[in-house]
Amino acid sequence: MQYHSQASVRKRLDYYYRAVNAVILNRQNPTTGLIPASVAVTTHGDYRDAWVRDNVYSIMAVFGLALAYRRVDDDEGRAYELEHAVVKLMRGLLFCMMRQAPKIEQFKKTQGLNDCLHAKYNTATGDTVVGDSEWGHLQIDATSIFLLALAQMTASGMLIIYTTDEVDFIQNLVFYIERAYRTPDYGIWERGNKINHGEPELNSSSIGMAVAALQSINGINLFGSKGGPSSVIHVLPDEITRNYTTLHSALPRESNSKEIDAALLSVIGFPAFAVGDAKLVERTRNEIVEKLGGKYGCKRFLRDGHQTVLENNTRLHYDAHELKIFEDIECEWPLFFTYFILDGLFSENELQVEEYRAKLEPLIIDSATLLDFGQFISDTMSESDDGRGLKTPTSPGFATPASTSEGKLPEHIPLIPELYYVPHHLVEAEKNNNHSQARIANDNLPLVWANSLHTLGNLIYENLLSVAEIDPLGRRFNARKTQSNDTVVQVVLLAEDTNLQSMLNMYGLETQTMDQVHPITVSHPQGLKEVYSALGRNAKLGLSGRPKRPVGSLGTCRLYRVQGHLYAFTPHFMDNEEFYLTSDNDYLISIFEQELAFVRQYWAYPGRPTMVVLLTHAMLGGMAKSRSFPSQTEAEAQRLTTWRKASLGAGPQKDNKRNLLNFFMTLRSGVVNNVRVRLGRLSEMVNTSYIESLDFLVTKKDINWLEILRGAADRRKGRLARKLGLNEKQTQATTPGGSGSKTPGHHRWSMRRQNSVSGSRYSFASLVTPAVNNDLEGGESYFAGSAHSQAASESTSGPMSPRAFSSLSDKFSDPFSSQRRPKKDHTKGFKLKNHEEPRLTGRKGVGGASGILTPDLTSLEISEPTTEMTLERAFPLGEEDDSDEGSPDGNMENLGLTLGDPSSMEAAQTMLSLSVNLYDQVDLLQYLLSCQDADYVVPNLDATVGTLLEEVYFKSLQLKLWSIVRQAAGLLDKVVNSLTINITDLVIRQKQVTIGSGPDEHFITSPLGPDVLSQMIYDGNFDDVREGPVVQEVLIYLGSFIRADPEMFEGIMRLRTHFLIIALREEISRLNSCDETDAVEHLMQLSPFELKSLLGTVLSGPTLSANATNTLLRNQSSGRLSPTMSGRRYLNTTSAGEGGEGNVSMNIASSGPMLGAVPIPNMGKSSTLVTIKVQSGGYHSGSFSKILINESTISVSSRGINMVVIDPVQGVLIETVSFDTHISEDESDDLARLVDWLQPGMIVICSAKDDCSEHLTPTARLALKQLGSKHIDDLKYRDSWCLVGEKGIESGTALEARKTYMDGPTAILEKTFDLNQYKAKADDPGVFPSQSAIAAFVPNTSGRWLRRRKNDGSLNRVPDKFYPRVWRILSRSAGFRIGSHHLPRDPIISEKTAEEFNFALAVENFLGVIPDPAERQIAVETLMVIAKIEDRNPGMEVQPEVIDLPMIMREAMNKFWTKWVVNGPGGRGQGIPPGAPPGSSSSTAATLVEGSRMNLGLGEVGFDQHERLARRMFYDLPQEGKEGTFAYLARASLKLLPYSIDLE
Repeated sequence: MQYHSQASVRKRLDYYYRAVNAVILNRQNPTTGLIPASVAVTTHGDYRDAWVRDNVYSIMAVFGLALAYRRVDDDEGRAYELEHAVVKLMRGLLFCMMRQAPKIEQFKKTQGLNDCLHAKYNTATGDTVVGDSEWGHLQIDATSIFLLALAQMTASGMLIIYTTDEVDFIQNLVFYIERAYRTPDYGIWERGNKINHGEPELNSSSIGMAVAALQSINGINLFGSKGGPSSVIHVLPDEITRNYTTLHSALPRESNSKEIDAALLSVIGFPAFAVGDAKLVERTRNEIVEKLGGKYGCKRFLRDGHQTVLENNTRLHYDAHELKIFEDIECEWPLFFTYFILDGLFSENELQVEEYRAKLEPLIIDSATLLDFGQFISDTMSESDDGRGLKTPTSPGFATPASTSEGKLPEHIPLIPELYYVPHHLVEAEKNNNHSQARIANDNLPLVWANSLHTLGNLIYENLLSVAEIDPLGRRFNARKTQSNDTVVQVVLLAEDTNLQSMLNMYGLETQTMDQVHPITVSHPQGLKEVYSALGRNAKLGLSGRPKRPVGSLGTCRLYRVQGHLYAFTPHFMDNEEFYLTSDNDYLISIFEQELAFVRQYWAYPGRPTMVVLLTHAMLGGMAKSRSFPSQTEAEAQRLTTWRKASLGAGPQKDNKRNLLNFFMTLRSGVVNNVRVRLGRLSEMVNTSYIESLDFLVTKKDINWLEILRGAADRRKGRLARKLGLNEKQTQATTPGGSGSKTPGHHRWSMRRQNSVSGSRYSFASLVTPAVNNDLEGGESYFAGSAHSQAASESTSGPMSPRAFSSLSDKFSDPFSSQRRPKKDHTKGFKLKNHEEPRLTGRKGVGGASGILTPDLTSLEISEPTTEMTLERAFPLGEEDDSDEGSPDGNMENLGLTLGDPSSMEAAQTMLSLSVNLYDQVDLLQYLLSCQDADYVVPNLDATVGTLLEEVYFKSLQLKLWSIVRQAAGLLDKVVNSLTINITDLVIRQKQVTIGSGPDEHFITSPLGPDVLSQMIYDGNFDDVREGPVVQEVLIYLGSFIRADPEMFEGIMRLRTHFLIIALREEISRLNSCDETDAVEHLMQLSPFELKSLLGTVLSGPTLSANATNTLLRNQSSGRLSPTMSGRRYLNTTSAGEGGEGNVSMNIASSGPMLGAVPIPNMGKSSTLVTIKVQSGGYHSGSFSKILINESTISVSSRGINMVVIDPVQGVLIETVSFDTHISEDESDDLARLVDWLQPGMIVICSAKDDCSEHLTPTARLALKQLGSKHIDDLKYRDSWCLVGEKGIESGTALEARKTYMDGPTAILEKTFDLNQYKAKADDPGVFPSQSAIAAFVPNTSGRWLRRRKNDGSLNRVPDKFYPRVWRILSRSAGFRIGSHHLPRDPIISEKTAEEFNFALAVENFLGVIPDPAERQIAVETLMVIAKIEDRNPGMEVQPEVIDLPMIMREAMNKFWTKWVVNGPGGRGQGIPPGAPPGSSSSTAATLVEGSRMNLGLGEVGFDQHERLARRMFYDLPQEGKEGTFAYLARASLKLLPYSIDLE
C-alpha cells in the first residue's frame, strides 16, 4: 500500500502510535522499562512477569514506528519518545542480566542448568521471580534475540550501551551464547523435551538465533560513531561457523523430541535470517506448513498438549502414553502467521504476504468489541507492591462497544489472541476430520509479542517503513546467495632456519625465515588464545573474559594489527599437540587439505584468508640423506626390505618426508583439491589479506599482550617447563590422572605376540619386531639430537616425570627459534637402551623365505592374570653372545610373566635394562605397571615406570612404530586434546556415539568434557590396551569426515566405535586373507593416515557393493608408490621353516582389481594371452624406456627404473610407477617396498632409462632378484637394462637383457603369458558344500554385498525414510521381536512421532541386540520389505500381532538354500557338486552328488545342517532382482505374517 500525501502518512502513523501506546507502551513499567508478557493470570501461568524474549519482540513495533517517524517532519517529538522507550526497555533487560554477572562467569565454565541467566524477571523491580531450579531458565534463544536486536538498533543509530563496563558485559554475553551448538537448553517454549520432564535438548531455534546474534554483533561498535576500539564487540569466526554448520545439519529438525517446530520460522526468516541455503529455507518452511499449518495459525509442534482441553492442568509434565491424545487437536497460534507475513515482506513475495494477511484477518479481535478495553487503554500500571496490578481485558465477546469511564468510545485496535483451541465437545469430530471444526480464542488477549510483529508488518506493508530501515545490517540477504564461495586461500611457507630454507630452495620451494618476514611478527596460536582471554575481562563485574579455548583455522587465517604492528599466527592444527597423529606426515597432509577446503567454504570476510605454515626439520629434514649399510649381508638386506611383509602394516613405515614436500610443491600449481591457493611471501599477501584489529588490548592493563604476541612468554614458559620436566605440548596429548592411576587390581594387557588367550575379545597373533632403519648422521645415535634438553632437566630436577620426554627436543619446545642448536651427544639422557637392528640368528624356522627378524629377546609373552604364559628367552644357537647381553639369570631359559603377579619383578627389571627392543621394553613396562604404579622407580634404571613409558612413547613415535606408540599411549592414559571437539561435531549432527561394548558400552548423545571421556575410554572396557588410543583415533577421523563430507554419514544414526573397529578388522582380514588375530595386529601397525583412509573406505557405504575395488590410499604427484596401505589382499608366504621350500610361487591370490587398477589393454573378452615387449636405452644409448603390452604402449618413462605390474589372476594392471634411483636412495627404498608388497606370481616388467644405478642400494638389488633378475648386481652407471619377471621365481629365471653404457640399447624382449595358468593355481575348490564349491551355481556377488552388509551393519546405516516406515508398521502391529528382546507398540507409538529422533534411537537400541552386523542389515531389509508390501498393496495390513524378525529371516534363507542347494538347478532333490561340468544332466548331477557325499562323508545338505553357510551365502545376495534378498524376504513375510486384506 502506498500513501502519497504527507497528511495521509501522518494520519496512519498517528493511528499506529495510539495503537502501540494502547497495547504496548501503556504496559511498560516506568521504573524498569520492562513489559509484561501479558496481563493474564490463567490456569496455565502468570503472564505478568517480563520474559526477555517477549520483551524484545514486544518492543520491535515501537522500534519500527520510531524509525518511521524519522521519515516525517515530526514536530511532536514522537520519534524521540519512541526511540527512548526502546532504549529504556533494552537497558532494563541489560540491568536485569548484569545483576546476574556471576552466573555468566560460572556458566562459561560449566554450561550448567542452574548457572544460567534467568529467562524472566519481575516487571516492577527487575528481580528474579523463581529459583534457579524452579524454571527452565536456560534459553539460549532469549539471550541471542536480545543481542541481535541490540546490534540492529545500534546500527540504526540508537545508543543503548553507555559504559565500558556494559561493553564488557555484552562481550561476555557473546561468550555465553557462542557454544550454543553444544549446549542443550529448554528452548523457546521453556520445556526442553516435549514431555516437559525438565530434560534440555539441542534446539535448532536456539542455535539459529545464536548464529544470527553472533554474526550481527561481530564488529559492532556499541558506542556508535563516537566509539573507539575498546567498545567494539569481537566474535571469533570459528565459533560462528560451528553454530552455522550445526544449524544447517539439523534443519528442518528442531530437536530430538520435536521433528519440526513453528519457532523455526524466526530462524529461516525475520528476525534471524540465519540460514544461508535457500533450498533448506524452502524445505523447512514447506514442512512447517505441511505438518503444523492450520486455519487459525500454526501448531507449535506435533502432539503439543499445551492449553488443549484434554491437558491435565494439575501437573506441568506429561506421561509418555498420553501424548497421542493431543494428536490433531493441538492449539493453533496466529502468531506464526505474522512471521509468514514478515518473511514475505522481506523476501518480496507478495503472494505469500497477501495469503497470510487474508488468513490472519478473521482471527483478529477488534478492541471495540471488548466490554472493558477502553478502561484497559486509559489505566496505567498499578502502584501495588509487586507491580502486578494490571487489569486484564475481558475475554472476547462480541457485544456492543462500551464507553470508557470518560465517555469516549475505544478505538478500533486489532488484537491477536495467544492461541485458538478446540472446545471439548468438538474434540472427537476434529480428530476424525482434521481442520474441520471451529476453534475458540483463549483468555490471553492480546499476545503482545504477536501484536508487535503484526504492527511491524503493517508498517512495512503500508510503505511507512522499509525493510532496509528495520534491518540495517542486511541479514535478509543471507539466503539469497547464488554462487558458492570460491575464496582464494593465501599460503605463506616459513622455514625453521636457513639450513632448511636452503634445502627446500634446492627442491624449488621458496620459503622465508622468521627474520625475513620482519616487520611482521609470526607467533604461535597459543598467543592468540592468550590475548583473546583479555577480551571482556572486567574485575568490577567479576568477569574473566574469553575462556582459553584454541582459536580455529578461520581465526588464524586473519592478520592482526595492534598499534600499527602486524601479527600473523600459525594454524593450530599444525601444532604437535594432536596426540601422535600429526607425527604421520600423510595424516598431516590430509588435515591440511581438509583445512584449506574448510577455510575456502566458510570464509566470510573482505580480503583473503592467509595461512602461515612453519616448516621444521622434524617435518622435512634429512630427505636428501643417503644411507648405506656396508656391513650387511644379503640376508640382512632382504630383511631390511620388509615394509609390510605380506600384510597390511606388519612393519614400520619410515616417515616419508617427501610426501609432505610433494604436497607443498603442489601448492605452486594454484589449485589443491579444487581449492584455489596462492603461494607467496608474507609481505606480498598483506594488501589482499583481511586484517583484524586487536587494539582493545591497549586498554587491558592486566595482561602483557606484547610479550605474548611476540612469543617471548611462550619461550619462557617452555624453558621453565623443561626445568620442571614438564611440557604440555610435547607429550602431544594429556595424561590425565597423573601417576598412580594404575593399580595392581586394575590393568589391561596388550596383544600377545604368540598364543591366543581364551576368553579375550580378539585372538592374538605372533608379533615380531620389524626392521627399522635408524637414521645415522655423523656417527650419532638417532636420538642424539633430541636428548640434550632432557640432560639439562635431569641435572636440575632429578628423576624425570612421566611427561619428561615431551621436552626431549628443543626444536619442539621452541618452534620459532631462528637457528638449530649444534648437535651434541646426549644419549645418556635416555634410561633405556636405544632400539637396535635385531641380530640375525641361526635358529631353525627363522629366516629363509619368511623374511622374519629375530630379536635378541624374542616373542615376549605377557598373559592375563588368570592364564600362565611363558616368556621365552631364546638365544641364537651357534652364535657368540656377549656376557652383558646374556640371560638375567645364567641358567634361566624361560620366565613366566603374569599381569599383576609381582613374583617375576626382579627378573623383568633386569631384562628391561638389557633389552634393545622397543617391543620387549613396552611389554616389560606393561608388566611392571600391572604390578606397581606409574611412580614405581625401577632401581637399576633410576627412573619411574611412567618416565620409561614416556621414553618408549617418544622413541617409537620417532621411529613410526605405531603399534608400540598406541600401546604406550594406552598405558599412559593419553587423551587427544581435540577429542571433545570431534565428538561434539558428531553429536550436534544427531549422531549417537558409543564407546566400549556389551554391558560396558557408553552412549554419548551430548557433548562431554575431556575428563568424562577419558574415564569412558580408560575404565577397563578394553582387553587390549591399544584399543583406547585407536578408539580416540576413530572418533577424531569420524569428526574430520563429518565436517568435510556430511553426506558420507547419510543413513547413519549411531556410531559404535567397537563395531567400527571390527569392521576395520574385517576389511583387513578380507584384503589379506588372514584370520582375525593377524588382522587385529595389522590394524595396530597401520599409520594414522592409513587407518583414517581405511575407515573412509568402510564409510563409503553403497559403493562397496558396486564393484570389487579396494582402496589405494594416496597416489603421489610424482607417480611413485606411496608408502601407505595399499588396498590389496595379502597372503603370507610359506617359509622354509614352516612349510618347506619351493612352493612360494603357488601362493597367488587376489580379491579383485584395485582402485586405480586398469584392464590389460587390447584384451578380448575370450582372450587369456598377454604379450609383453620391453626395451631399454641408457643415457648414451638414446635414454629411453619402452614397455608395450599387447602392442599398446604403457605411459611410464622417467629417469631410473620404470616398472609395470600385472595381476594375472584378475587380469589388470595394478601399478605403473617410476623410481628415480639415480638421485636418491629413498627411491630405492620405495622400490624395495613395492616388490616386497607384491604377491607371489605377479608379473613385473622393468626398464631402465638414463641411469638407475647411482643410488640403487643393495636392498633394492636384492628385491629385483626376487623378480628373477640375474644381472642386477652387474648393472653399472648408465647401463641399459630391462626385465620381464615374476615375484617369487628363482634368480636368473626371468627374461632379462643388459648392455653396458657404450654398447647401445638392449634387444627387444618379448614374452607371452597365458593368464589361465595363473588362475588355475589360485583356484582352491575346497569341499562341498563350501562357499567356493557352490559359488559356481548359486547366485552371489563374490563377497561384495556381504562386505557392504558387514560395513553398513557396523555403521548402523539404514535406507532413506526407514524410521517413518518402521513407525507405520509398528503402529499397526503389536510390536517386534528379536529373540527375547521386544519393541512394543505402546508406549513407543503413543509418545513418539514418525520422524522424531527419539523414535529412531529406540529402533536403533532394538536392532542393536543383533551381534552380527550383516544379520542386522538383513533385519533392516526385512522391515523395508514389509513396508514395501503395504505400500504396493494398500488393502493389505499386518494384523496387530508381534512380528518375529529372525523367524522371517530364517524362513527366507531356508527358501534360498532349498532352491539352490537342496533342489538345485540340475533337478529336483539333486544339488550339483564341485566339478560338475556346465549343463550336466539330472542323472549325472545326482551321481556326482552321491559320489561327493560318499567320498567326503557330508551326509545331508539340508538347511538345518548347514545353516551357517546358508546365512553367509544369503548375506552375499544383492537386494533387488528375482534372486535378491528382497524377493526371498517378501515370500517369507507373506507366508508367516498375519495379513488382513481389505478387498474394497
